[in-house]
Amino acid sequence: RRFGRSLHGEAVVSTQSTGGDLISQQLIEERGKEHQVERTVRSVAVGTVYIAPFVTFIYNFADKLFGPSLALKAALRKMAVIAMFSPLTSAGYIAVNNLFQGKPVSETLQKWRYDLPTIVLNGYKVWLPTHFFLLTVVPLRHRMFISNFVGVLWTGYLTYAANKAISPENLDKQATQDEGY
Repeated sequence: RRFGRSLHGEAVVSTQSTGGDLISQQLIEERGKEHQVERTVRSVAVGTVYIAPFVTFIYNFADKLFGPSLALKAALRKMAVIAMFSPLTSAGYIAVNNLFQGKPVSETLQKWRYDLPTIVLNGYKVWLPTHFFLLTVVPLRHRMFISNFVGVLWTGYLTYAANKAISPENLDKQATQDEGY
């Protein structure tokens, strides 16, 4: 119980943000000693000022929409939250991350146009099965640990996707599609 209570709030946000960015920079991007500490700090800041308050809002909204969480209602609530709010969470993460980097709004809009659909679809691929598994197979006492573990891995992907440049092939593909209309 004490472990479960300790997994709430800022400690979880900081751990997921830090761990996720470390995974992104060291395992995905293989930066080694070229690790960007300011990016890790920015990831924690985005998690603290945007993700944590927004997710709290989402769950409070879902509680009002679906009522107290009984087994089936909890599952429906969780799936609805993921389906409805994943695009907003990912878009907000990109926007706040770019804001903290001092990037122009036009760059955020480009990132949304070219990368957000893939990020959201990948989020659905990760979170819908994860929560289905958590709600149907995993005992209650282990759900938070597994969810937070997956959250660290997801944050690794999200921070990578939010910080990578828009690929030229995406720009070329979109330009070709735009010319066809």
